[in-house]
Amino acid sequence: MEGSNATFEYVYDFYGPSASWFAIYIFATSTFIVISNIFFTILTLSTPKLRENVANWFLVGLSISDQLHYLSHVVDAYAIYTGSINNRYWCSIAGAFVLTTGTCSFGFPAIIAADRYYKISTITKPSGFSISSVLFSKRATIPLIVSWFFIAAISNLPLMLNDAFGEDPSGFCGAKKFTSIPLLLGYEFSVIFAFVCSLALTGIYYYRLTKWLKKHQTVSTRNHQEVDYTRAVMRVMKIVTLMPLFLDGPVVILSAGQMLLPEMPMWINRALVMPYFLSSAANPWLTIALVRQFRARFTQLLFSAKSIVIKNVDTVNRSTIVRQL
Repeated sequence: MEGSNATFEYVYDFYGPSASWFAIYIFATSTFIVISNIFFTILTLSTPKLRENVANWFLVGLSISDQLHYLSHVVDAYAIYTGSINNRYWCSIAGAFVLTTGTCSFGFPAIIAADRYYKISTITKPSGFSISSVLFSKRATIPLIVSWFFIAAISNLPLMLNDAFGEDPSGFCGAKKFTSIPLLLGYEFSVIFAFVCSLALTGIYYYRLTKWLKKHQTVSTRNHQEVDYTRAVMRVMKIVTLMPLFLDGPVVILSAGQMLLPEMPMWINRALVMPYFLSSAANPWLTIALVRQFRARFTQLLFSAKSIVIKNVDTVNRSTIVRQL
């Protein structure tokens, strides 16, 4: 086994008594999140009105990043449940994807907040060339999303090249216990930096949007729909920013302080990590509930499904009556 027995003693605890119930919890919550986000993506891309709104593509980008992240956690659950001190391969594979896709997910709230600010502020400004107008233009939407995925992956390259993925001391498959300061710093400046910067930028743009909306209480009828949409999306982003601040905090602290914090029993670490999965479970449903365009389409689907069920039941009842006669 690599390193000294003292350094990697936590691996025995990682695959110990708490592994089974924690793996089942990860599998159940991650599967729900993946299905919810697939539904949200299909709902958006199959609806012309939603698809035509460029801003919704960033919401789809967030949804796809969450799909990939929690699909990685499904593999994470398998690795924890079936793994052992002699079977660590799947945990290293899952860990690489968990960290890479997690870094990607962290960035989208900030991108969405920035897009809303630069789009809404042009209502009262003369249109002209600027970096923001090019970066958040309709033509640049897909390249910007793909570029962020690429940056998130590249930022984890130092960890990839140093076999740093595996049993995270926090209890899931992520970054193995660091044995060198450079690797720990590499982790801090990739995953942790992306998390903190995203929260900070989302907060800054949310504040700037709030100031703009207060300053421009009345807008023309032509721009009223755009303002209403921005208010709704920023309500979602406010919750999406605040929830991870509290729910993801334990994971960030435990992972970022691997070499500094005192060692705790694995079941305690895993109990602290459990809330991490709850914020992403809420994201697609919050958007559907709080943004009128999505709510209207979802309600339409519900009524359509209800009418189909009623029609089928009525058909069955009629056929039963005919047979009886």
